[in-house]
Amino acid sequence: MARPATGGGVTVRFDQTTLRAFSRDILDGLGGPPETARLVTESLVRADLRGYGTHGIGILPLYAGMVDDGAIDPLATPTVDRGDGATVRVDGQTGFGQLAAREATAEGIAVAEEYGVSVVGLRDASHIGPVGEFAERAAEAGMVFLAFTNTAGGATNTAAFGGAARTLSTNPVAFGVPTFDALPYDIVADFATSQVSGSVIRDHHRTGEPLDDEWTTTPSGDPVESPAAFMAGEGALLPLGGRTTGHKGYALSVVAELLGGLIGRNPVVGENDPEWLANGGAFVLVDPTAFLSVAAIEDRIGQFAAHLHREAGVRLPGEGAHQRTQTNRSEGIEIPEHDLVPLAETAAGVGVTPPAEIRAALDGAEDVDDDLQTW
Repeated sequence: MARPATGGGVTVRFDQTTLRAFSRDILDGLGGPPETARLVTESLVRADLRGYGTHGIGILPLYAGMVDDGAIDPLATPTVDRGDGATVRVDGQTGFGQLAAREATAEGIAVAEEYGVSVVGLRDASHIGPVGEFAERAAEAGMVFLAFTNTAGGATNTAAFGGAARTLSTNPVAFGVPTFDALPYDIVADFATSQVSGSVIRDHHRTGEPLDDEWTTTPSGDPVESPAAFMAGEGALLPLGGRTTGHKGYALSVVAELLGGLIGRNPVVGENDPEWLANGGAFVLVDPTAFLSVAAIEDRIGQFAAHLHREAGVRLPGEGAHQRTQTNRSEGIEIPEHDLVPLAETAAGVGVTPPAEIRAALDGAEDVDDDLQTW
């Protein structure tokens, strides 16, 4: 049944089996081998399960555009070069970014199990989706995880602190802390170093919701009045912290940009001005049991969580995503109605017929322009 979405627009719930099959069929139609289609779909549906719909299967029309323009090679697979000691280099080869980031995480886990720590440089990974997925994967394996990402000079939509031009990307960072058996979820934080991600602006443009005044700036210092104006090139996102404390988010963005360039060997903004983005970054993994026993870690995290949970309404990072996942597994995954028409059109373009449930939901769904390159 369709219902109003909390962020505006209308959502429709679908069984994840239906969405997985639809996504795999589209990716197969885009030229991806079966295993690629399976792994990328797993990441997209995982994002939808956790409530990150901007990076779920609704992003497939943008991926189709990247494939058409050569910004994603659907046949490419990442390459791995283990350095001396605890370092690893992963090259995404312009393939689907989820494959490269997944490989980087797996290699980082394996090396950290051997050395207690690992540092993985990631380059040329097109779009890797929510970096929090890989923080979750590392934490599930018992590893602390830190990630700093850049975009090879693409998708610049964020101002430097004190400026108003689009000189930086949103440069997400992510952190994961395993809780073992102390909690039913791991501690995971994943956020843009801008006030919001570009995908949030894109979503507001598609639903018609106004932008928050604290998200954007123009040369006059005033905010951008509408998402359509922002999408047309007006203004820029403010760094995390906004007009008052944005120096903090700006500093995080600069660090992410440079670590992506130096450890990830990915170009930094100023070197390139590509039409699309290509994620690169630095993943750092640490085995916490090199410092404390599992029992001691669980006790410390348990006491810390109990301390915060004494106040009603307080949640730990990762707790909300865990709760949404449980709901979406049992009730079906919410897909914004405005994603359905672009998905159906993308499917038709590669000779795929949407499942009956999606075809039924298309009746009355709003036809929106999805030719929007923002993240």
